[in-house]
Amino acid sequence: MTGKIAEATRRVASAPARTVQGFWSGFKYPFAGLRVVYGEHRDLARIWCWPVLITAICLFGVGWSVWNYHDALMSWMWESPTDDGWWAAVVRFFHSILEFLLGLVLFLVGAVVVQLASSVIAAPFNDALSETLERRWTGEPGARFRWSTLVRDLGKTILLETGKVGIYVAVMVPALLFSFVVPVVGQFVYSVAGSAFTVAYLALDYVDWPAARRGLGVGERVAFFRKNALPMLGFGAGVWVFLFVPFLNLLFMPAAVAGGTRLFLDLIGEDEQGKHE
Repeated sequence: MTGKIAEATRRVASAPARTVQGFWSGFKYPFAGLRVVYGEHRDLARIWCWPVLITAICLFGVGWSVWNYHDALMSWMWESPTDDGWWAAVVRFFHSILEFLLGLVLFLVGAVVVQLASSVIAAPFNDALSETLERRWTGEPGARFRWSTLVRDLGKTILLETGKVGIYVAVMVPALLFSFVVPVVGQFVYSVAGSAFTVAYLALDYVDWPAARRGLGVGERVAFFRKNALPMLGFGAGVWVFLFVPFLNLLFMPAAVAGGTRLFLDLIGEDEQGKHE
């Protein structure tokens, strides 16, 4: 009896250490992905450079449009007074402030839209990158990357990615509205629950391509996440750290794809090893 109590005590005491270790093991994978795409497999830039360029051009287009047309939009909404005098000067001052804020809001909204669309734009390229890396790592024969294959599967991939973005928006927008409706409590719930959902979403999103190639359905992917919750959450947190930084996230996306593919292969490898032991 004493031995059983001691064993149970050791398990309880070691639980926090196992939690940190499991979380940290997953957190390292996005950073390992940086080494993969920018060091070990630089030739694959021919695949992942295109969504980065397209997204960068879209962001530049948003910035250029806001810079050139926000003043015209402001004038359409509220014409700046041209009269002389103290009161007219005060009104022009506030008009300038509002014009600046309008431009800032327009750019932020445009940047958010581009960021949401970037996952859809990058989806077929990310799928091709993940498949190529998996083939190299496993040594298993498979179809090499071809532009014709990417174009053929473009519609299906974009439709799937649009659905995932739709799910994320459907969860986060009501949560954001709730944070405004219920002060303090709403902000706390949104910060905690929103961050947790985002981390889990990113973890599932960036292991999606190797999971899809094995025909795993939604339920099976959720079960895979639950079985490997700690490393998956750690991986999602690592991705979130980089994707949260504007503009840097463009260059980090292929690293997240590489890290997610490597994590998935390692986890299913552990499952297979466990079955044979």
